[in-house]
Amino acid sequence: MRVRLNFLSPVILGGRKTATNYIESIDYIQGNVLRAALAKYIINNCREFDENEIVNVNGENRRNWVYYRDREGCQNCRLKKLCKKFSSLKFSYFYPEGVHILPLTAMVCKLDESHGYIDLLTHKRECPKCGKDGRVEAATGYIKDNKKYNVKKMFLTKTEIDNYTRTSKDGNLYSVVAVSETSDNKNCFTGYIYGLDEEDLENIEELRVGKYISVGYGKCTIEPIHEEDKDREDILQQLENFNNKYKSLSLNNADKESNYFAIKLTADAMLDISIDSTEYLTTEGYIKLWQDVLKIDEKYKIHKMYCETFNFRGFDLSKVGTDIREEPVVMMEKGSVILFKTSEPLSNVLDYFENLEGLGKENENGFGDFVFYFGGVTQ
Repeated sequence: MRVRLNFLSPVILGGRKTATNYIESIDYIQGNVLRAALAKYIINNCREFDENEIVNVNGENRRNWVYYRDREGCQNCRLKKLCKKFSSLKFSYFYPEGVHILPLTAMVCKLDESHGYIDLLTHKRECPKCGKDGRVEAATGYIKDNKKYNVKKMFLTKTEIDNYTRTSKDGNLYSVVAVSETSDNKNCFTGYIYGLDEEDLENIEELRVGKYISVGYGKCTIEPIHEEDKDREDILQQLENFNNKYKSLSLNNADKESNYFAIKLTADAMLDISIDSTEYLTTEGYIKLWQDVLKIDEKYKIHKMYCETFNFRGFDLSKVGTDIREEPVVMMEKGSVILFKTSEPLSNVLDYFENLEGLGKENENGFGDFVFYFGGVTQ
């Protein structure tokens, strides 16, 4: 189900600290952040919850764990149904309403961004308005109504409170930059929660998402968005159009007997990868490595990749003990584009990739989500 989060207060969504006294919110909501917000809502309304309870989950001890306890207080609980299905829910990334992620194949005119965007896979590397004399450069971020998009943020400086005196702590100012608006007088994010229904949403009065929720940040309501299912024939036609357009460009040197298609990551992909930096790999070696890491059937060969990776290490507040850090992982950045080559018909391509939950690990929290990409930049 597609849903909308209507924020009633600014929201701080973590991100990478550039300094110890400066925190700037990122402009999207990861699936695990929304899962944590929903878990906190259930726990705060649970009559049978014990903050000292430790639960064994898959051989590991956990605290603050959401599961159906089947006790007296559970029988007439309005969140009983939601509690039972919580572990099976799948959360996507949430983005400002109406925006698209610019693919890493997107380029824009160096002289004037208003000239529009082109895509490396389906266009020549020249500005559509300036022609051959118009140089283009890589474009990243978001796009809305064919224009570059940014959320509005507010800058606040606060002082730390001394836990002993309950007064301002000398020399401990810090600044936060929160997302205040995604459009005029609105702060809305949309995404998917698979497994929820409208009855579940009616029982969720209010969520608190992100950081500093105890002082008023991240307060939001949640509502369903009704949308029609995508028509299979339309998707197949778009795949065919992309295939023909890619092969028609002489600079691609495409094999006329093969089919080409592309996917775009709509969320960061958490990869199970370990690379020996001392080993030299050829281009073919790297492609083979990525084919194995992404666990894609050999019938669909990776032809080209346009991607960025970064290292990530988060925290798991359900862990028992003093070390709540997660293991560091390699992430493939959202917006990355992978071009495939195959001898299979495009109908088989559609069937195979529609059955994939995602790429990499933790697909249940939205990591590794992707869509077919047709070279239109905003898709």
